[in-house]
Amino acid sequence: MSHWAERLFHPTDMTDDVAEVQRRLAEFARTRDPAALWPGVTERARVEAARELQRVTRLVLAGERTIVVDGRCDAAALAIAGHTTGMGPVVGRWIEDGVVDAAPAVRDRLARHLDHARRRHARIEREVMPALDALLGAGVTPVLLKGFHTARAYFEEPAVRRMADVDVLVPRDRVADVEAVLRDARYRPDGDAHRPYKRDWIRDDVDPRYHSVELWHAESRWILEVHASLDRRHHPGAVARVDGVRPHLPNGGTIPFPVAGRPLRALDEPLLLLTLACHGSQELDGSRLLRLYELARVIRADRASGRLDWDAVLDLMRRTRLARFAWPALALVEDLAPDTVDPRVLALGRRASTWAARHTVTRLTPAGGALDARGVLRQLMWDRGPVALAQRFLRTMWPAAVTRPGDAAVGWRVRWRRIRAGALSLSAPDERR
Repeated sequence: MSHWAERLFHPTDMTDDVAEVQRRLAEFARTRDPAALWPGVTERARVEAARELQRVTRLVLAGERTIVVDGRCDAAALAIAGHTTGMGPVVGRWIEDGVVDAAPAVRDRLARHLDHARRRHARIEREVMPALDALLGAGVTPVLLKGFHTARAYFEEPAVRRMADVDVLVPRDRVADVEAVLRDARYRPDGDAHRPYKRDWIRDDVDPRYHSVELWHAESRWILEVHASLDRRHHPGAVARVDGVRPHLPNGGTIPFPVAGRPLRALDEPLLLLTLACHGSQELDGSRLLRLYELARVIRADRASGRLDWDAVLDLMRRTRLARFAWPALALVEDLAPDTVDPRVLALGRRASTWAARHTVTRLTPAGGALDARGVLRQLMWDRGPVALAQRFLRTMWPAAVTRPGDAAVGWRVRWRRIRAGALSLSAPDERR
């Protein structure tokens, strides 16, 4: 959901017109204005709807029953908030199960989220299996990362945890073999390879377009994202280094996780928790509420089964210096579901974080704020030391890659619009106001 665009439409309508969706995506790419995506639904209405989904999620996690979605929230805004928070299929399933009730218009829209999520999940599983079979046939056992694993292990049904892509980890010394296998399986790269190695691959027969900007449409594109490392580069000079500890963990920190009869693997605790937390902290602007809900479910389930030991989490955080990278997501999990995260873990993460990160996290909410709001300190939350700060300053002054000088004008035009709208400030945006 990183590219969107515009045409005026009645706010209660939902469009699956592919050409219309591409126009909205193109306009959003040019302006970065949420109004280009959902004309007629204001950011204020969408944020209020997201906060209502946050309230409902908090009550479900607290064990409440007979929860009713506030009827004052606009159905169209709730549907869009279900998309931006990632919670549309989850709440749709809660309504289907009778855990949550809502007005008919809201029920219908969230049922549509769930229907598309189910069809999308079935389609992705059907289309990705030949690639996984080809990798297994070449002697490469993929390790499932993020949603393709957690959807099956921690949710009522896999489709409830929506997915944009399938993430797999492969051995670093087999990358060349993996790329050859994928090309033979009719996949092609969808962009350049990053360092540490991460590359997107798309099947030749997958439509590369998005089919909706109101939900994850069953026919929208999906990507096979191949990683050769668990390290995450948050910003220049700020890398969450996870791989160094893997040789010291049983089986490299993985466990068997068969899917549809395939002998695949997945991450084991405490590596699973910290990997999810670092990912959630890095991608605070994407499906934040879903990622926090997912983390809460993982923690509770693995604590109940005995797989998750907080002492082991603390030890791994200290050995890898991951505390500051995991802390924002874990702090927000504790906000959403009190008494879920060990206080020692939260204290360690807060101490290890920069002042800018502490300033930022105290202003965040689990459901997120306006997509257009930006703050300088939030952009600095990962940067520590003169080199990292200098790199950040240069990127701020030149908001585009030097190989695309024309994009600099676009970047400054977006910033000037945000300044005039009061959406750009020195401090991090206060989502709690």
